[in-house]
Amino acid sequence: MINMFRLTLPLTLISFIIITKWSYGVVIDGTDEYFYGFPLIYKCVGFHTSGSTQYFLSEMIINLLTYFALWSLIIWIAKRFWKFNISKLVTKIFWIGFGLSFLGFIYLSYDLDDRYFLKRDFRVKIFESGIAFFETQLN
Repeated sequence: MINMFRLTLPLTLISFIIITKWSYGVVIDGTDEYFYGFPLIYKCVGFHTSGSTQYFLSEMIINLLTYFALWSLIIWIAKRFWKFNISKLVTKIFWIGFGLSFLGFIYLSYDLDDRYFLKRDFRVKIFESGIAFFETQLN
């Protein structure tokens, strides 16, 4: 179980950062924007100042749990057919890299005046969506 968790959590965080769903739509009584998140929208541009981003924490937690459940299922099925182990060195390298990138994210978030909200308080109408790698839209 610990070995499975050692693999599932890093894959969850890496896939959450790398791949997501983009949506293009209009904020009701607002402008048209790009939104990010699968299955729920957890991020979009900030309305208060240019260059900022706003994050919705409840939706982000639900998305993380979804990614974790998917990876847990994939790893559980894979472990039934193949035996593999993740070394502690690989795990430590991942956590060091994740910690450094997280600290960089916090610094940029503070510098760009990002906003964090418990829940998204506006409605959107989506016109188009697709898969995004590193927030680059692919159709």
